[in-house]
Amino acid sequence: MIVGAVSALIAFFTGFENISSSSSEQLIVELWRLFGFIVFSGIFALLALKPEQYVGIWEIAIFHKLAMAISAIVLIPNVEDAIYIAIVDGILVILLLTAYLLTGSYTSWRVFTRGKSNNRNAPV
Repeated sequence: MIVGAVSALIAFFTGFENISSSSSEQLIVELWRLFGFIVFSGIFALLALKPEQYVGIWEIAIFHKLAMAISAIVLIPNVEDAIYIAIVDGILVILLLTAYLLTGSYTSWRVFTRGKSNNRNAPV
């Protein structure tokens, strides 16, 4: 996850070239993308430091990367950089799922069941 955080941070700094060369119609999309790199850098850093502490963050990150990979695959015939995006986000899906399973982060959902009685016959 640290590698993912650093990679996203590098992508943020290298993304300024796209901002400076964007048309006015494309500028907001490039800014969205640029700030997204910072968001994912932060998410990946948090998950690296305390993988079991962030209920739902793993799943949101996995969903986003999976949705981007699938979208890019569908867009390969029509979008120039789609194959690159499909490869990068596809690799990230594999890495995220692997880290999610290896760290046991799926168990963080137990926080919602703490303190609840498993005895259905207990007085209310």
